This record gives sequence, structure tokens and C-alpha cells, in this order.
Amino acid sequence: MKTSTIWITRDIAEELSIQEDKFPCKVMDLKDLIYELLKNGYPRDVIVLPFMRKFGEILEHIRGRGITGPVIIYTRGETMIMNVLDLANQGVVFMDSARFSTTMIRGFITFLQNTQSEIIVQREDATIEAKSFARPAKDVEDIKQIFRTIMKKRSRMLLTCQLRDDLPTLSITCEVIQMAGEIEPRLVFDKFNPEEFVGLYRSMGKGESLQGFVTLEEDTLGFQLEVIHCIMGKITAYLPTSVYEQKRKFFRVEPDVKDPVIVYILPENASTQSFNVRDVSEGGIGLVTSYGNLEKDHVYPTALILPGAQTLLGMVRVMAKNEPKPNVINYGLAVEFHPGDQHRLRHYIYKRQAGILASIKELKI
Repeated sequence: MKTSTIWITRDIAEELSIQEDKFPCKVMDLKDLIYELLKNGYPRDVIVLPFMRKFGEILEHIRGRGITGPVIIYTRGETMIMNVLDLANQGVVFMDSARFSTTMIRGFITFLQNTQSEIIVQREDATIEAKSFARPAKDVEDIKQIFRTIMKKRSRMLLTCQLRDDLPTLSITCEVIQMAGEIEPRLVFDKFNPEEFVGLYRSMGKGESLQGFVTLEEDTLGFQLEVIHCIMGKITAYLPTSVYEQKRKFFRVEPDVKDPVIVYILPENASTQSFNVRDVSEGGIGLVTSYGNLEKDHVYPTALILPGAQTLLGMVRVMAKNEPKPNVINYGLAVEFHPGDQHRLRHYIYKRQAGILASIKELKI
């Protein structure tokens, strides 16, 4: 079980003689503390903040991230609070240094930290309001509720972006750490993997929209993000105008045109067909071809040839088929391989993703 951490501002820690090497705590300046807390805080952490005019708004962001531990507002004189009972119900305690000694306040913080560490954290699902979201969701309040749930669950989401037309699509993962603004709601994204993406996007993205995907329970949701700005390792975007159901649950990579991935498919009562793969993921492949005899929902024997002449044998099911223009057919195929072959496919995807990132970074340099 994880030990509860005390998050405390530097000036209060110095006044109370609380040191990081003697307490399980994070001591920072206020601005850095709020940012790191929203990014890395755990549900049962203890937060110690100075009294400030907008602490109610900060409290809302803290609770919105699923951090439910006690919040101590430290003051250096008697402060008139009109809604103190309501705040107490939200786990907020006011401590006045004029009424309580340093030893007493420090002991109380330690007591709370020990108590929170002993609590068995129940599944967050029980604290999240159950709601069935419409697909696609276009109502602003529905979309806000979806992203509140994403923040509470700390769900990792996938973003994809083509930084330039002649470059392959780059896939990254991240978290949404904040939702702000009522008139024009905005989302703040952080904890990117790979970390280099923010810098690459700032220098090469030039405001390109991002495609986002996130899995909640059994549903994978998709949305498009219009970026406002990219600074200090974070990306801020407007709240999406719609959220739709996304069938594909894995991030995809585009094979190197000089080292293609080829798939062989055996249709019923026909000769084996071969295709260059447009994109590939752990769960499926995408094709663009003029061949139209693969039927939706049908299953076919297949061989997938990875670079280095690695051959993966299995089955594909046609999940999607559409013809955007004459003699051009897009297929979405779900794949099923032996676990050993599945591991080799996963290794190729990660290696290719690293290669895409390296080539973009080299181009930037």
C-alpha cells in the first residue's frame, strides 16, 4: 500500500520546521506545488496551503483530479470564512498559527498523514457518478462530464499527429490534468510519452489538430483537439466539440516505405492476394487497395511479413470497408496471431515508433 504524501508550500514548511528528509513530503513554492500536485498527487495525499483568495477554485481542481485527502489551510491570523461547514464537509481544515502552536499543527499534519496511509483505498469507480454517455456526444455538458471522468480515473490517452505531410504519423500518450474556463472550456495535457513530443510539436506542428483516443471501461472514445498553445512541457486545447466511439483500441504506426510490411490474404475460392500495409497496430492493420472482394465480417487466413522477413501466421477479420472514391477501397482488419507472433508484432511497432521519433528529431536538428 502506498504511503500518503504531504504536499506543503516552502514558506509554511520552514515556519513549521518540516523537512523533506524527515517527513514523507513534497516541499515546493506554491505555483510549482499546485502544478505537480495536479499532475502526480495520489487520492489520499495531505495538502497544506496558505490562505488565498482563490483557494476555492484550487480546491475544485484538486478534487477534480480525484485527490480526496484532507486539505489544511494554514493562516497566520484569524480569518472570517462564511462557508466553513461546507468546506469542512469537503475535507478542508483551517489552522490559525495564533491559536495553535507549531508543535500542535505539525503533530496534526503527521496524524493525518499516518491516518490516510492506513486507509484502504476503495476502487475509484465507486466515487464516480455513473452515467451512460451518448455516442456520439455533442452536448457540452456531456463532453465535460466525460473529461471529468477521464481526469478522475487518470486515464492515459493516445494522441496522434502528422507534423508534416511528408512525415509518418507520430503517436504519443499523455494525461489531461486540468479543465478550465466556462465560456470557452480548455483542457491542459501533460505527462507526455515520449517527452520530446511537446518540443517537436511547438517547432514543427504549427497548430495542427490532434486526434485523441481514450479507453473508459469497455469503450474507446475518439475526439479532435484544436490546440491553443504549447508551452512549459504542456499542451492546451479547446474542449472537443464532439466525442465519438472509436473501434480501434491500439495505436498504429505507418511502415517505412523503404522497408514495407506486406500482408498475404487468402479469399474464399480465389488466389492469394498481397497488399502493402498502410498502418499496423497490435490489434489490426489498415489497407488501401483497388481490390474489392474482401467481405465485411468475414474471416480469412493471413500471413503478415515484417521487415527482416519475419512471417506471422494467423487470421484477419474485415471490420470496416468503405470506398471513398471509385477503385479506392479502405479496409480495417482485426488480426489474431499466436502469442509468440503477437509479441514480435508488438516489438516491431515499438521499434518503428522509436524510428519515427528519431527521424523527426534528426529532421528538426
